[in-house]
Amino acid sequence: MKHSIPYLAVVIIVCYAFYNATVQQHTGKRTKSNKATSVYAEHTAEHKVSHIREELDRLHTDEYTRTYIINVINHGSTQLRFKKNEIMEEGFVSKEDAPKIACYVMSLSGKKCRDPYPEDAAMFYTSVCGGCHGDDGKGLGGTYPDLTRKTLLGIEKREEFLRSMLAK
Repeated sequence: MKHSIPYLAVVIIVCYAFYNATVQQHTGKRTKSNKATSVYAEHTAEHKVSHIREELDRLHTDEYTRTYIINVINHGSTQLRFKKNEIMEEGFVSKEDAPKIACYVMSLSGKKCRDPYPEDAAMFYTSVCGGCHGDDGKGLGGTYPDLTRKTLLGIEKREEFLRSMLAK
């Protein structure tokens, strides 16, 4: 009997947790977590169109492009799969060097950063990015994304997605 008490306690706790989960699911009780999720869903539904329009208005600005490039450098990209099962992984450069490279990449398409990129940005780009995107940024014969486009492909895809959300 002495050894079965801990097992019995575990069984009781599991049964109680299962009961609570089942009762709350069927009675529709709202927990704090559900309430927060619901408030967010209501806010999103109410303001979705205005947020989408705001992002569409900023989509082709130099600052949006810079932020997008820094994001891809820091977090990688799985959305653009140019070669089967190949993605651009994160972490090729430090978070401190990402803005340098982003400003240099923007210069390839004629865009300007609010802060000019440092002299070593071209070296960073060539050593880290040039292997796939080419020293000129055109993507090594179309195999990898062309970074000299007026609108980068990822931003173009984002615009298509946002416009489709407005159409719903």
